[in-house]
Amino acid sequence: MSGEPSGADPGPMLSPPEQRLWRDFLRFSGDVISAVERELFAATGLSGSDFQVLARLHEADGHRMSQKELGELTGWTATRLSHQLARMRQRELVDRTPGERGRLMAIALTDPGRRAYESAVPPHAAAVRAHFLRHFDDSATEAARSLFGG
Repeated sequence: MSGEPSGADPGPMLSPPEQRLWRDFLRFSGDVISAVERELFAATGLSGSDFQVLARLHEADGHRMSQKELGELTGWTATRLSHQLARMRQRELVDRTPGERGRLMAIALTDPGRRAYESAVPPHAAAVRAHFLRHFDDSATEAARSLFGG
């Protein structure tokens, strides 16, 4: 892949085909994410953001990591992450304690958080299959993995 669509106009504006492709991608990705998050919330009461934090902590060594590392993994601003963690602490899904290196805070998965995550995995997987993976056969899957950097 060259990184630039064939026949692309290298000018400052997107060509009409580029604009259509970009808008189709935005619509598709937004629709998929919204559908998965709606079904996840209906089945578990967890938001997509809750699930993302719980998944990162569940996969981490000792089910804990620094708040800074969690922010880097999610790609969220420090403010957004802080607000999300405060909401999750109120529901006892995570715990936040001073870390080992001075100011860094450690975020840990609680037992209720672990149980919530583990019970959310099957409905999350079903929603991802229903709204995303159903669009891909084997060759499309390989092309998508290449495109997405996998």
